[in-house]
Amino acid sequence: MAQDLAQDLTGRAPNALVGNSAPGGVIVVKIGGGSDPQRVLDEVAELAAAGRPTVLVHGGGAVADRLSEQLGVERQVIRSPDGTHSRRTDEAMLDVITLALLGRVKPQLVGGLRLRGARAVGLSGADGALLTATRKPALRSVQDGRTVLIRDDRSGRIEHVDPTPVRAVLDRGDVPVVSPPASDTAGNLLNVDADEAAARLAEALGASALVLLTDVCGVLADPDDPSTRIAEVGPQHLTGDVVRGRMRHKVRAGLRASRTVQQVAIGSAHQHRPIQQALSGTGTWLREGERGERNE
Repeated sequence: MAQDLAQDLTGRAPNALVGNSAPGGVIVVKIGGGSDPQRVLDEVAELAAAGRPTVLVHGGGAVADRLSEQLGVERQVIRSPDGTHSRRTDEAMLDVITLALLGRVKPQLVGGLRLRGARAVGLSGADGALLTATRKPALRSVQDGRTVLIRDDRSGRIEHVDPTPVRAVLDRGDVPVVSPPASDTAGNLLNVDADEAAARLAEALGASALVLLTDVCGVLADPDDPSTRIAEVGPQHLTGDVVRGRMRHKVRAGLRASRTVQQVAIGSAHQHRPIQQALSGTGTWLREGERGERNE
């Protein structure tokens, strides 16, 4: 029955992630806010129908940027000394992010899954103490060639994950749809990185796989050339400039998760069955063990 449910309406072969021969366990899938979610939702609904427990984690940076412009809230960027960029989250921007993720992105994803016959439950990291974070006391940012300290940021570092709310949704056979913000022990909201949230949640759930989906096919040696995809990435790739920009956040989070999660991959959200594709090797594997770089 599961194999029948996993076969799509075009008559393509059943999804390799379900059925008696498929490896078991929870799959945690993270989709970036700038990616078209339609194919991801297609496959998540397919997996849910076949009884494969799947958690969908999302960001929403692009939506937050548009909303901040509509509301007249200035968007500021923190440029870390290591070359990574992040959004400066003061009180006004935290409100924008919360509205964007919980009021726009999440309802669209939950509704999209319902349209496909899957029941989904939206959760934020603050719900049920799912994600507990501590506020970062100060952030270093490079501005006009100088490194300055930013002390009013409302971003946090995840310290504890309680997967109980997510497990309750999975036990019902539904799909948890999870996103920031997190909260501290006093109940104050804090913005946290969605890739890190997905990785930490995968660890806490004892997931068998973590898939980080984005708008490119994996980690690229040349960000403008898909043919430079690196098939496998380890910690050594973070020491130079091979991994740049936001991709560094994904790689760091994925490498940490790979200590306990058997399969961790980065792949493109814009292909048929993107989760299956990423876990079949069409993206980039993340493994903490020292292994040779291989381009394909």
